[in-house]
Amino acid sequence: MNQSSNRRIGILGGTFDPPHLGHLAAALAAQEQLVLDQVLLVVANDPWQKTEAGQEITAAHHRLAMVEQAVANRDGLHADPSEINRGGPTYTAATLTEMANRFPEAELFLLIGGDVAPELNTWIEAKAVRQRATIVVMDRPGYPQAVPPEGWDFQRLIAATPDIAGTEVRLRGRAGNDITAMVPIAVADYIKKHGLYSGELHS
Repeated sequence: MNQSSNRRIGILGGTFDPPHLGHLAAALAAQEQLVLDQVLLVVANDPWQKTEAGQEITAAHHRLAMVEQAVANRDGLHADPSEINRGGPTYTAATLTEMANRFPEAELFLLIGGDVAPELNTWIEAKAVRQRATIVVMDRPGYPQAVPPEGWDFQRLIAATPDIAGTEVRLRGRAGNDITAMVPIAVADYIKKHGLYSGELHS
């Protein structure tokens, strides 16, 4: 990757269990409105806030493969395995440090949903997160005009994203219902091939 100065890189982290059309719409809107050279969809290895709450998470290699399928042939969108490669719980501050080392001359934009914006102070090393990237709050259905806590500078991205949640996709998959209106076709094919969310998991 070109690491020359003035590059603008968006970082969209998530569990991506599975990646759905809402994720894709948000990444594309950010790419266009913020004039980003690339958007990295960073797949969480161990999303500790979810696993500590007892939520079952699909294996990381499956989630990464689904993101790769979702962004295939999308110029400027890339699946990023850095958190998986690092191992352990996923902390955004550590990811931003790694990205700053990887792209020392680039400007980093951390893309977050309105649903998590009010919780930024609960993140590990929140001060480091605030210092290492421009925070971009993406309005999403159900969370209009959400803002970070006091003291956080941020930009707002207005994107027409479909009202889709990973929980809903998983529930529909487990029930054997069609999910092709919620995820890219290639992702739906991957889910079917590997038996994800159906209780018939294939390797």
